[in-house]
Amino acid sequence: MVFQSPYSSLDPRMRIKDIVREPLDVHAKNLSKTERDERALRMLRRVGIAESMSDRYPHQLSGGQQQRVGIARALASDVRLVICDEPVSALDVSVQAQVINLLRELQQSMGVSYVFVSHDLAVVGNISDDIAVMYLGKVVEYGRAEDVLQRPRHPYTQALVDSANIPDPALEKARKPRILKGEIPKPTNPPSGCRFRTRCWMAQDLCAAETPA
Repeated sequence: MVFQSPYSSLDPRMRIKDIVREPLDVHAKNLSKTERDERALRMLRRVGIAESMSDRYPHQLSGGQQQRVGIARALASDVRLVICDEPVSALDVSVQAQVINLLRELQQSMGVSYVFVSHDLAVVGNISDDIAVMYLGKVVEYGRAEDVLQRPRHPYTQALVDSANIPDPALEKARKPRILKGEIPKPTNPPSGCRFRTRCWMAQDLCAAETPA
């Protein structure tokens, strides 16, 4: 797993190389310590962290470097799936692009898959093959990334796509995005049927009894 906050998800009392080696200490005990050290350093180099920095502590790195360490830790052992929980939301935009490009390069070279959790549609559209849109803990729409973002079918997805700004002042000023009204229901006591129906402009009586496909 790659966590949202790289600073708080790395042990401040451990050196960088030890943080990356820790999964191997747990899951690859058949390897010698020297082999585990070499593998950790190799993974650090692969994510763009020089070996000369491996003896540093997390607070001595920038936010982008810390997240690279988190990615190296997640991929140090042989994994097929990595859960990325808002992995770039705490980073500057320019650093976000670097980390996203790194994740894509590692995906292609290592054959790993990501479950990428984010509220940033630009980031989601950049890295995703498929997208699942959730509302109150339930998937309301699922499909290929280009279909979901360019031709959203569920009203919540449509409102979500509308909420993203267009990087063109003239187009942004001219458009009329859908503005959701009403309060978000309690997740512990969601509405019957479609959970979005209490805020939906297309809601019908049927929506209280059945959940749309």
